[in-house]
Amino acid sequence: MEMISDLQDDHPQWSTSTVNRVISAGTTVLKISGRAGLHSVKCPDFSRLKEGEHRLTYFTKEQVDKMALLAVEIYDRRDLADALLVSAYTGIRQGELLASRVCDIDLTTDTFWIGGKPGQETKGKEVRAIPIQDKIRPILIHRLESRDPSSLLFGDDWSNKDALYRSFKKVRDLTGLGDDYVWHSLRHSFGTWLGEVAHPRQIQALMGHRNIETTLRYCKATDSALRSAVQAL
Repeated sequence: MEMISDLQDDHPQWSTSTVNRVISAGTTVLKISGRAGLHSVKCPDFSRLKEGEHRLTYFTKEQVDKMALLAVEIYDRRDLADALLVSAYTGIRQGELLASRVCDIDLTTDTFWIGGKPGQETKGKEVRAIPIQDKIRPILIHRLESRDPSSLLFGDDWSNKDALYRSFKKVRDLTGLGDDYVWHSLRHSFGTWLGEVAHPRQIQALMGHRNIETTLRYCKATDSALRSAVQAL
């Protein structure tokens, strides 16, 4: 599901049927190469996108807060609550979150360098600077305390992406949301929230989109956005 969302981000012009064909080709290769003894990875079962449907689910801020609260009060997982909030207020992808290190946080400039701070080894990575939002600043400060600069911010809390996703699904289900709300929906939430307050070029830079057409999916002419635009004259 994460790969499907990434494909939709990188190729906004693709229909859901095209995305499904790409995924089907990839899973076929995985299964055939497995039978040939080239690896031992089992291809997981998952639902394809409905043909003709463009999935862009996102959470409200209240839903994110509720999931974070449930993570702590029901499952005693402060680490999950932190990961949910940081992902929603930075637009970071799940893989990027687990790969982020202490040295990627610069409190002097209030910046979260996703992909690595300039000067570090970032070859082949997408790098973008995200200003640290007030809601997640205490979380990041706490995670910087007594940690080596090279240590992981969140990756040490989870054995892999699947472990994090399983925990996420538990709090998502308790919130009453369906399977179409995936971890990547936190990234869509960030873009959707920005779409009401920021210029498309700002959103493009913060989200790391290569194509402005991808960004424009988040820019909706809501009543509040229209009022803000007129009042700013």
